[in-house]
Amino acid sequence: MKTIDRTLKYVDLYLVNNDLDNIKEYQLPKGYKFVSFTDGDEKYWVEIELSSGEFLTKQEGEQAFQEYYANHYKELKERCIFIENEQGEKVATATAFYLESPIDDITGDFHWLAIKKEYQGKHLSKPLIREALKKMRKLGHKKTILHTQTHTWLAVKLYLDMGFEPYKIKESYIGWQIIKKLTNHEKLSNISDIEINDMYNPLYIQTYEFLKNKFKEPFIYKVYDEQIGINDNGQIHYYKYNFEEEKLKIVGEINEYNRR
Repeated sequence: MKTIDRTLKYVDLYLVNNDLDNIKEYQLPKGYKFVSFTDGDEKYWVEIELSSGEFLTKQEGEQAFQEYYANHYKELKERCIFIENEQGEKVATATAFYLESPIDDITGDFHWLAIKKEYQGKHLSKPLIREALKKMRKLGHKKTILHTQTHTWLAVKLYLDMGFEPYKIKESYIGWQIIKKLTNHEKLSNISDIEINDMYNPLYIQTYEFLKNKFKEPFIYKVYDEQIGINDNGQIHYYKYNFEEEKLKIVGEINEYNRR
């Protein structure tokens, strides 16, 4: 099962947990433990996020870390959580962050849940979410929001299972229709149905088909404005494309160092 499906229409989604005093119990499997962020752990954060498919390149991950945490580095030591395996390898992460300006009466901001690809499916997600929410409550937050999107639809299901609720449904209604179609989650029973053909982006579908015929799966890819990027087992390729009348045309390959 794909945990990220980039052929779906991209829609930003927000969820809120209004009761951090009542968090469902989930225990880590034997052989794993929680550890806190320490100096130098940003390299493991990037490594995990990259492996999970969140970023195309290490540089993208490093830039994201700087954007979100460069001014809050010390706070990560009490807010960023890792899961370690028996060998001491960090294999998953999540951050119990906060909003600079509260939304309504929400002050918590759940950040950057990610699990290394080879550790997905090992029942780490729900214990990690629970641990981050417990940390958030300990730090004084009673409610938390999180941002995600339709491409990571399976994570959305996990959040719904863990007590989160859809937030501002009207602004992202088609996104919640997509999630309902994929998960049939009970919390989305009031969302109207969507036709399967309306769930997918033709550009994204044709991009995936182009890459699948050129590279061996699994690979990580992203569609940018007029460019497609792919990480093929560490080899990075970029392609320039046109998309007119719902038809993808590959114009040519771009040298990584000449990208604009």
